[in-house]
Amino acid sequence: MHHRLQLLALAALLGTSAGAPALAQNKPVKEANKLNKKRIKAGIVNPSFTKAQLKYDSDFATAATSDNLLASALSALAVQKVTALEIKDFAKQTDADHTQLQSQLQAVVGRSGLALPKMMSHDDRKIYDDVDDRKYLGFDKKYLREMGELHERAIKRCAEAAEKASTPELRTYAAETLPKLRAHSTHIAELYKRANERK
Repeated sequence: MHHRLQLLALAALLGTSAGAPALAQNKPVKEANKLNKKRIKAGIVNPSFTKAQLKYDSDFATAATSDNLLASALSALAVQKVTALEIKDFAKQTDADHTQLQSQLQAVVGRSGLALPKMMSHDDRKIYDDVDDRKYLGFDKKYLREMGELHERAIKRCAEAAEKASTPELRTYAAETLPKLRAHSTHIAELYKRANERK
């Protein structure tokens, strides 16, 4: 009951709805991290952990959200623009997979009191715009290159969080996400090799 009252008080202070799914705000990553800093300081987010532990969890959750949003957005774009059918099929599956991963992350974070952004980071948006700016010629390889780099950083991030995240559910999410990310990464490498051979 005390925790609920704290949550309602902070929601009023920040002008947010305490009952919103995943306490997600319509703001990019930096804004979500600022909001989480306020929630951590106010003791709304699990006060049994240190502020440094909670900051790590917050940073991981918001960065993983941006990864998922970028992967989904790039894949949705690829479904429209790629020329190779096998890459289009991969893009459809990847969009669905990262949409599901994001739903799982929202469910986990929603129970913790942290906020998630609904938009990708500024840097990730620039990556999306760069891929979208490419003409149809060479789009397949550009998409695969960016997806390869995105998955490499996501794998590194999740592998670390599976060990370092303080929230047990967040550690589990990171650990269970790794096999899917690694499978995507292997598939991307195979598709890129074949795309290269076609040119």
